[in-house]
Amino acid sequence: MTKRAASALRFAGIATAALLAAGCGVFSPAQTDYSYIPADGVDLTIPGLDLRNIAVVTDGEGEPGVLVGQAVNDSGDAVEVAFGLEGTTGATTSVPAYSGEALSSPTSTVDLGAVPAAPGSLVELTVQTREAGQNVVSVPVLAAEGYYAGLAPSASASPTPTAG
Repeated sequence: MTKRAASALRFAGIATAALLAAGCGVFSPAQTDYSYIPADGVDLTIPGLDLRNIAVVTDGEGEPGVLVGQAVNDSGDAVEVAFGLEGTTGATTSVPAYSGEALSSPTSTVDLGAVPAAPGSLVELTVQTREAGQNVVSVPVLAAEGYYAGLAPSASASPTPTAG
């Protein structure tokens, strides 16, 4: 084989490999083509309030739970919101006007009472405001470990109203 023929064959091989590699993307759609929530919790938008990344943290089924996530109020008035699991009212909190604050932190929590499901499950959370009425959303139950360690209430805790 001549030097010229070998160079042409090498070029053809490289061009073929480049075309094959470029074609792999055809069968792998970009993740941005699909809407998803890149977080542990779920979002709920109701009139007067946006709840982002909401989930329930607990040590186990039947144990007390804490609501985590962020409440965003873009209005000029504070919003009173009540939360409950499986149709019960577990806690109320006030979301100040023009704010976006965490619902729970290690120093202040939104306690929901006994959680009827184990971590890894979904529970029905009732969210009620004067502006939006009653809304029900399925939220994940998370174990009180890792990032959420220290957020679950002790077993002696009971649902109590908290101010936000």
